[in-house]
Amino acid sequence: MKQYPVFQKLCETAWRRPLTPAEQADLRAWLAAHPEFEAEAQAEAALSVALARLPDAPVPSNFTARVLRQIEAEARAAAPGHRPPVAWWRRYWPQFAGVSAVVVLGAGLWRVNLNQQQQLVQTAQEVAAVKLFSDPTLLTDFEEIASLTPPAATPDDILLAMSEELLALHQ
Repeated sequence: MKQYPVFQKLCETAWRRPLTPAEQADLRAWLAAHPEFEAEAQAEAALSVALARLPDAPVPSNFTARVLRQIEAEARAAAPGHRPPVAWWRRYWPQFAGVSAVVVLGAGLWRVNLNQQQQLVQTAQEVAAVKLFSDPTLLTDFEEIASLTPPAATPDDILLAMSEELLALHQ
């Protein structure tokens, strides 16, 4: 019906009040030019008559004030940049959660690092307390100490022979 503004305007006028004789003549002329809309025009007229016979619905005394308040609220909501009011804690909750997670993670890593440092200090104190390394001649006589250690170990032939026998039994 948007393609036919004359018919649309006459239908909307008929919804609000009865058509004047001039408007009725315009509607008849338009329907003569567009007979395919005759059934729709009759349905619109019948619907308008049926709706006019209905009793008015009772409305509360503050109906107009409530409607105007609702219209103003919708206009404010439709205004650009308008957001409904939000409690401050809901607005900043995601940022608070993110900062809290970073602080907790940082504190945990700091504590782990502190524990590692304390263990290193304790180990260094234990090593410093050992009297064996406090003698400087120990470091100068390194070749003598190295000569005290046995050379490469020799294989035990008896044990090797026994392991071959055990392997043969297992298969």
